[in-house]
Amino acid sequence: MVRLDPFNESILEGLILKDVPGEHRPTHASSLLVWYSKPTKDVKKVVELGSGVGTVSIALAKLYNVEVVGIEKEEKLYILSKENAHLNGLEGKVSFVKEDVKYVKKLFLAEEFDLLVSNPPHNIAGVPSSRSIRKSTRSGSYELIDDFVEATFYLLKNGGQYVFVLSPVNFTVWIVKLKLKRLEPKRLCLVHGKRNKKAELVLLRGRKNGKEGLVIDPPVILKEGDEIGNR
Repeated sequence: MVRLDPFNESILEGLILKDVPGEHRPTHASSLLVWYSKPTKDVKKVVELGSGVGTVSIALAKLYNVEVVGIEKEEKLYILSKENAHLNGLEGKVSFVKEDVKYVKKLFLAEEFDLLVSNPPHNIAGVPSSRSIRKSTRSGSYELIDDFVEATFYLLKNGGQYVFVLSPVNFTVWIVKLKLKRLEPKRLCLVHGKRNKKAELVLLRGRKNGKEGLVIDPPVILKEGDEIGNR
């Protein structure tokens, strides 16, 4: 099991990132995903589902010297992610493709990656945003969960690991669907906006064809007033 240092909210400091003000920008969810996705020593190739402007993919490539591929369906975000890779001098370590998660079989061989990470849309049953990019990246359906789970199983090597940032509201749906595909949950961490308040995010780490056995890490408590939302 990989050893994690305490969460450092400045983990993304030093990155040069263009984003889409009002519609898509890095939040604590991005920082938390980078932190909880610390690779084990055997990880060489990483894929991110729904990579947005490339924040997480670029950070992982820079911090851990791994090869990363980001998959993003939104044209504007995809273009920005390539620009961000260039701005950070990481074109040789991180690349991006424009495609919907449900069509990954068109682009990649089965079991091509050691680690898969994702901050999928959290707003499954709620009212979607009226802004097109925000709606696409934050809102989804139960069918979308199936797409992410299927892609995870297809892309990961046997024994490969996945890391998700999820909403507590639909967390049990994810657990059921992941276990049905033999994507065994192995590690969990709850994220609270402030102490003595309910958790607002769940960090989940698991393994393809892994054995049962779940470790629950100490919770992360964020500063009062910070945004920790999806993307």
